[in-house]
Amino acid sequence: MWTRGERPTLNNPRHTPKVYIWGGISARGAIPVKVFKHNFNSEHYCNVLNEVLFQTADTLCADGWKLQEDNSSIHTSKFSYAFKETHRVRRIDWPPNSPDLNPIENLWSVLKHRIMVNAPKTIEEVESMIYSQWETFEPDFLSKFTSSMKKGVIW
Repeated sequence: MWTRGERPTLNNPRHTPKVYIWGGISARGAIPVKVFKHNFNSEHYCNVLNEVLFQTADTLCADGWKLQEDNSSIHTSKFSYAFKETHRVRRIDWPPNSPDLNPIENLWSVLKHRIMVNAPKTIEEVESMIYSQWETFEPDFLSKFTSSMKKGVIW
């Protein structure tokens, strides 16, 4: 409400709370999502690969898998490259700036929309919504995003 001589107040925050998210999908299901409230760097990324991706991908894709990444600096840093080489991660070369070719980009859009509809006010609310929404992503739903890709690819 605003009246003459007073400053208007906004009911909506100027900036919604932000977090960094890591998650993966394959034609066989979702890799557990991780939410970070701090900057996400190459070391964090490699920790997630080690603690989350390796175990889940080996279970989902027992006959082998390949990792598809965009060309983000955390994916291409010397640290990340050496880590993936050491752990013999098979990768798919991907052209830079090609989100239209990356199925998970569409899933990120769905996730963001589902969260923004609920208008979270705190980072904790955002984080909780991310985890709860991610749990709803069943293989049948994910197949809409991955149907044109090979089964052993993790995005």
